[in-house]
Amino acid sequence: MNKEVNLTKRIKTLQGLRFCPVVISANGRVKPDYVLIGGKEQRHPEGAYYLEWREGGKRVRQSVGRDASAAAARRHRQQQILGSKAAGIKLVDGDQDDGLSLAAAVADYLEDVRISKKPKTYAAYKKALEYFLESCNKTRVTQIERQDLLRFSAFLRDVKKLQPRTVYNEFENVMSFLKANRIGGLASKNDWSRYVEDEPKIYEREDLDKFLAVCDEDERL
Repeated sequence: MNKEVNLTKRIKTLQGLRFCPVVISANGRVKPDYVLIGGKEQRHPEGAYYLEWREGGKRVRQSVGRDASAAAARRHRQQQILGSKAAGIKLVDGDQDDGLSLAAAVADYLEDVRISKKPKTYAAYKKALEYFLESCNKTRVTQIERQDLLRFSAFLRDVKKLQPRTVYNEFENVMSFLKANRIGGLASKNDWSRYVEDEPKIYEREDLDKFLAVCDEDERL
């Protein structure tokens, strides 16, 4: 079993978002905000740190926050976990790495959205995840269950008084967040809010002519 765990940072470059290796100082510590690009050090305060390792031939990537020291500690912890598994040591529940706190995972995800999407898209995800944090009492991403998603929909409908289409959009944004954190299969298609698309009204030429006849020049623009 491969026990190597790499620490990278997802940053914004001219070529788009990239996962770049972190810079290790002479004292063996991660140099905050610095990554290697083309063998040269560059400072990138944006983005979050990620662990990368392989399990069963597949690459696993996990967000570990924006703090360099905490990310390095998580890398050391993950190496211990993989080493124990390779040695055949059974881990008790308390030894398992259960990932970031929910609030930290949301912050990291929004940072990725902020540096990779348009401001309007970022604002939409931010609002949806703020609502989710308000409705969910779980502290870890890995603790989220189907019931939390159902409560979220009810919260949007009954507390925030949102329309079905808006509930659907907010729910979809939260599902994208969960998918990015490798959490899926919690909600069925029946768990999504249902809404009816409004049919666009079609005006005949005669109706348009009558309407324009009573408009002044500014109103016709």
